[in-house]
Amino acid sequence: MRQRLAGAAAALLVLASVAACSPAAKPAQRPAQEQRAQKQPAQQQKPERAIGVVKTQRTAGAEIGEAEPVAGTTILHFAEPGGPGARLRGTHPVVIFHGPRTRKEVALTFDSNMTDAMLRRLADGKVKSYANSAVVDELQRSRTPATFFLAGKWVQAYPQLTRRIAADPEFQVASHSWAHEGFRGGCYGLGTIKRADMAADVERSFQVLGQYTGHATRYFRFPGGCYDAAALDAIAPVGCTVVEYDDVSGDAFGNNPARITADTVKQARPGSIVVLHITEANAPQTAIALPAIIKRLRGEGYRLVTLGDLLA
Repeated sequence: MRQRLAGAAAALLVLASVAACSPAAKPAQRPAQEQRAQKQPAQQQKPERAIGVVKTQRTAGAEIGEAEPVAGTTILHFAEPGGPGARLRGTHPVVIFHGPRTRKEVALTFDSNMTDAMLRRLADGKVKSYANSAVVDELQRSRTPATFFLAGKWVQAYPQLTRRIAADPEFQVASHSWAHEGFRGGCYGLGTIKRADMAADVERSFQVLGQYTGHATRYFRFPGGCYDAAALDAIAPVGCTVVEYDDVSGDAFGNNPARITADTVKQARPGSIVVLHITEANAPQTAIALPAIIKRLRGEGYRLVTLGDLLA
């Protein structure tokens, strides 16, 4: 009996060995991106630390100074981002100028600019406001979806309006950098951020947005729309999608709402991404032009959508 049991056991071991060597028993190879996305242990699915700022001085409710320098190699070890526009950290970002031309849809996007110089003018009383809440009023009144590219320092200066925007299911929020400095030289008079600090600046902006919503996108727009190949390389650790535009409203420093409306509607095409602003002092006519822009675009058969819906 014992001899028969020993023989059976030996046969089973042989069969198991054959099965293990069989091609059918080998685990399927996962794509490289999937392997990388799943390699982090569950307990590491949070950033090692929040990115701070070089200076702690606050002016007009926001921090003065650049985001704390953090090497891109360090940011690569942060949790992989999620949400619309998210890409694996280290992936070279794509740049989008418009959505599909096959659907008659348009995305209205609104930038909020905020530099240290703007904060000082606000604190000194030289400027009344850089927050145009009337734009949000009109969008909500007309039930118009929109996407807001918010600069981190603007968010800190206007937390109540940020909460209002983030709480509306018709809106999406995205990053317009943290310090709103130029990511290349010669960008509309903006200071130029150091290449080594670019990833930290953008990552900082997403962390600030994360304090107001758990549904922030991973879309990013360069300040002034200015960038070059070096800037794209520098922000690869962030894991985001860069969004530009193909319909320039001309509302920045524009004083003629009829002209802003006409230019916006004239440039619109299926899939267009319109750039507007909610920095009241720098774009004082946006809220005045907006009702006519919405009415005329809808009158021409366009469906106004969020950026996420446009790119879906």
